[in-house]
Amino acid sequence: MTVDIPAMRTRLAAHTVIEDLVDQRGATIRSPFDRLLGRSPLQGECLVWYHGAQGDIGLGAALAKLPAGWTVFHSLPVGAVRSEIAHFVVGPGGVFSITTQTPHGKSIWVFKRLLLVAGYPTSYLHDAEYEAERATRVLRKRMPHHGVVRPVIALVDPGEVVIREKPGEVKVLNARHLNSWLLRLPHILNPRELMQIVTLVDDPGTWGAMPQLNSRDVMARFAALEAAMTVSRRRRVSWISAGAAIVLATVGVETLIVVHLVSAMLATVPRPF
Repeated sequence: MTVDIPAMRTRLAAHTVIEDLVDQRGATIRSPFDRLLGRSPLQGECLVWYHGAQGDIGLGAALAKLPAGWTVFHSLPVGAVRSEIAHFVVGPGGVFSITTQTPHGKSIWVFKRLLLVAGYPTSYLHDAEYEAERATRVLRKRMPHHGVVRPVIALVDPGEVVIREKPGEVKVLNARHLNSWLLRLPHILNPRELMQIVTLVDDPGTWGAMPQLNSRDVMARFAALEAAMTVSRRRRVSWISAGAAIVLATVGVETLIVVHLVSAMLATVPRPF
């Protein structure tokens, strides 16, 4: 039996990650007491995946605003072990593999061969280059004269971004500036070349894609997960607020007792004539 796999353009941002998150959430057992206290449905690495998925979804929504002539793909499988390209953009300015990173207010320092997050070295530049190289190899299997895929790192909600040295291959920028940067690039692909590349990228056979949940199911499951995360966060905040109120009330009562004691002691002191 042949299974029809939808075109790659139907895949959503963070498609594969959401599937993995939903599976992990199902494996996480929370007792009624855990739910009452607001224990998160996701723990450890899964929580990192969740925030990363939110960043990818936000960036995907921004990329959807690119004008006609630009085509955006998401969650393209490349390599083994469910590895994927988060966003893949084809337009007059070229072909780009875009990696999303979510430093959440941390400072970013960029050097020629190194990217630091809050002072700590990362493998972001190497990973982005490797991802673009793999994508280039995949496309050249069917289009031998295809140009090089350019790697981009889009920083979601970063703190200060300091470019000390521009990396040789990877473009690093704030995700808010991604669209405007793409649109300013000189045109290197004509309409015929764009059509050929988009057709190639859109073909599931190019990537060896396997069947996945359809887009509607993916978004429904992620919406349910977001709702559960919101409920747990609100309950934690409520417990923290209640604890703070109890502490303040206790401190207030103790202060009142001390005031009464001091007043009583002062009342026993003889007044000077």
